[in-house]
Amino acid sequence: MKSYAPPDTLRAARALLRLSQGELAKEIGFSRQSVSAAENDPSSPIPTIAKMRAFYEKKGLQFLGTVDIDTGRIDGAGVRWRPPPSPPSDDVVAGQFHTESEGAAFEAARSLLGRSRAMVAQEAKVPIKELGALEAGEHSSTETVTRLRDYFTDLGIEFLGRGDLGSRTYFGVGVRWRSLKTKSQTPH
Repeated sequence: MKSYAPPDTLRAARALLRLSQGELAKEIGFSRQSVSAAENDPSSPIPTIAKMRAFYEKKGLQFLGTVDIDTGRIDGAGVRWRPPPSPPSDDVVAGQFHTESEGAAFEAARSLLGRSRAMVAQEAKVPIKELGALEAGEHSSTETVTRLRDYFTDLGIEFLGRGDLGSRTYFGVGVRWRSLKTKSQTPH
């Protein structure tokens, strides 16, 4: 049964597609308020969540996580663009999968956290204009990128994807919460 997705992953999925709540609502035939509720309330109606998830999966996104059957807790919850099973060897195969020119989905990371752009810029000590540019897929200084990666990583978010630094082509770009298993293995 693939109908549920946590609110934070629904926000991150929308960010990966670069859609507003209104645009998504129009695409799936729900109100903007229903979309907002599903992205903020874990007890939102399953049919709304299921329709959002099906829309995202049809667009090429993959939801991640492992469910503990006893507690229902989802470990390592996240979302990414569906990657090819192995690195593509030619352009025909590569064209079947979504690619990004940046290896980090900063807007999706911010959406997973549920924080405003202004809050992240202030906490990460980066200019809000640079954060906005990065979220729009524009290039920024190496220092800003490093500072943001460190900020999100310190808060428990992992960036996903693999690619070629030379061609700036990345597959499977997305974000997820660091797994509890990984957290317990991290030295303190």
